[in-house]
Amino acid sequence: MVRREKKSIEVINGNPVQMTGSFDFEQAFNDWQTKCRSYKTSEISPKPPQDENGGTKNPKSKFVPKDLLGQVRNHVSASVARPDSPNKGDEGIYKYLEDIDSTLKTVKIFNQTEKHFLEKFRDALTSLLSHKSLNPQNIVFKRPKRYRMVDGELKITSKVKEKIFGHYIDDYFVKRYPKMKPPQGYEKWSSKSPNTAQPPLYQAIYGGPMFPKGGLIEVIESAIEQIEKPIEPVLTKINSDLLAQIPQVKSWVIKNAKRFYKDGKYNLSAFRSELNSQTYQGTDSLLFRRLMTANLTGKKLSSINAKNVLAHPVPKFRIDMKTNKAMQNLIKNSYIRSPRAKAPAPKKEEVKKWFEMVL
Repeated sequence: MVRREKKSIEVINGNPVQMTGSFDFEQAFNDWQTKCRSYKTSEISPKPPQDENGGTKNPKSKFVPKDLLGQVRNHVSASVARPDSPNKGDEGIYKYLEDIDSTLKTVKIFNQTEKHFLEKFRDALTSLLSHKSLNPQNIVFKRPKRYRMVDGELKITSKVKEKIFGHYIDDYFVKRYPKMKPPQGYEKWSSKSPNTAQPPLYQAIYGGPMFPKGGLIEVIESAIEQIEKPIEPVLTKINSDLLAQIPQVKSWVIKNAKRFYKDGKYNLSAFRSELNSQTYQGTDSLLFRRLMTANLTGKKLSSINAKNVLAHPVPKFRIDMKTNKAMQNLIKNSYIRSPRAKAPAPKKEEVKKWFEMVL
């Protein structure tokens, strides 16, 4: 049995829009941020205890974010760029996150520019995985290659060091600083092989045990998938002239006008009721998308172009016209925009010739 996808209703400029699926971008993004904030830097990137047995001072950085969200935002920011990193923070995740958090997360109906922004962000996150220095899995740390515990104390048996990837907390680190309580799940955070570690920063972006509902990239991908699903608007807040420019509506009005014209006038209530009962087929043309965007949002048609046009497919739509005056204007505008079409007109009274009158 085919499972039907859930539907939801969003109201855009007074027009109800039936959405396929129930993904809430704002809720998902806020939940992801909340989860990131729950992981404090002091817990996932703790300083080694400072005591007589040694330890290290704060890592070489200008700024230490207070939580994992701060780490994600500043992953490629100049404020936390490592001195030996080739990236100086001229670009980064934080720029995308700022735009999403300030405006984009509350958008319910997306235009092409907004969709392109999300696609570009998704691609940027994906490309990090193939970047030599920006992949969180491959951040390099060094530690002694050989060591062992002797009578409860750590002994380094060789000056040779080896690289570990992803995070500095590993078996050696835990043994060197026994007073430190290891974070839960740290065993997966580092690895001796590239592209295999799952440090907190990686999990926040790409998912993992710390983010069972998915990482940031899944939130973005789900938003794009939602945009690509069809919507079904019900045009309620109507501009009759704009509505008459939609070919499907204009042709239906002209085709059915004679049915509702009698004794020199239209039965506007019946005509309007029939108009509202129809389901109209949409198209993928730029003209239709511009007209639908204008009708749906109330923006001027002249201000809508290929970049800010509606990004959602509209395979069908309906109309819910409220007044007879709006119907009268729709009829008038439909004929104005179809100069070759002839509107119904009252029959002329037959005038008898003079000789017919005297017979």
